[in-house]
Amino acid sequence: MSIFEQARALGKDILECEEAQKLYAARESFEKDETAKVLVDQYAKLKDKWTAIMEDKEADKSILTELGEEIMAKEEEIKNHTITFNLMQAESQFGAFVNSVFSLISATVQGEETPQNGSCDPSACSSCSGCH
Repeated sequence: MSIFEQARALGKDILECEEAQKLYAARESFEKDETAKVLVDQYAKLKDKWTAIMEDKEADKSILTELGEEIMAKEEEIKNHTITFNLMQAESQFGAFVNSVFSLISATVQGEETPQNGSCDPSACSSCSGCH
């Protein structure tokens, strides 16, 4: 099997791992939950408004404090909504898993036994507090 075939097989294996399955389930739940979608849409609009004000040299910057508070309140609302919280957690865990796999590949290519960032174990991502 060529390296490219092995890479494709690894990619397929990653898509079938527990972390990916949790992510798919969380995305499906999110897509079915109108409240979750509205919360994320409202948050995106607030962030867009912030960006527009920051980019406009003529804009009144005094509203940024209030807008920042609105953004933080919306972030808290998103974190407190089970569906969006589960999606964020699943995305984080999947990202950590993929990063640990890439770290292991990188360390191996460099002739190391373990990744440079410590003793990450790709099989322990669910109990990990995140990659460093």
